[in-house]
Amino acid sequence: GPPRAKPPTRTAGLNRFTWDLRYPGAKTFEGMILWGARAETGPIAVPGDYGVRLTANGVTQTAKFRVVMDPRLTDVSQADLVEQFRLASQVRDKVSEADDMVIQIRELKSKLKDREDKAKDPNLNAAGERLETRLSAVEEEVYQVRNRSNQDPLNFPIKLNNQIAALQRVIMTGDAKPTDQSYVVFKELNQRLDALKAKLQETLRNDLPPVNDALKQKGLQPLM
Repeated sequence: GPPRAKPPTRTAGLNRFTWDLRYPGAKTFEGMILWGARAETGPIAVPGDYGVRLTANGVTQTAKFRVVMDPRLTDVSQADLVEQFRLASQVRDKVSEADDMVIQIRELKSKLKDREDKAKDPNLNAAGERLETRLSAVEEEVYQVRNRSNQDPLNFPIKLNNQIAALQRVIMTGDAKPTDQSYVVFKELNQRLDALKAKLQETLRNDLPPVNDALKQKGLQPLM
């Protein structure tokens, strides 16, 4: 799931924890560069009653507090903000799903290279090359792998995880109910994500077993 906010320090003395009213952002991976999006930034809490709990030396204390509506928002209802939060959270979770795919693919490719270096087996290399090619094809549709600096997205088109994360930013810009277009775009992006997830599962189903069989013959651990 998405990362949690860092807890307050536990050193003796005065400690402070400041909540920026945001829920956790999407799961990310090392070196990820997006354009016009901040996947690590989560949805903003809606006005309402909340609670805080602090446990120290086996003693737990709780308190309640209230987040109130900005009085300047005269044309926005509580229901509008709840809908905004709900859709932004759903979009955030889809960013996490997309990034999880990249993480899984990269872990598999890293393990594959390690096994190939140990085995030095042509049969494994041939099966491994097929698997890696198909894994990379999915990865490159999910994430722009050519991004190396923050300016690279100017030269290379953004891919699916960036598009989903950018939609979340659009939804969370301002305090307002999501537009109808946001729902249409989310549905389209979600369908594309589902198709890529199915493509990845097909690759694992068809191209992973030959690699694992070759590894088994060499007395090496399977990739997964």
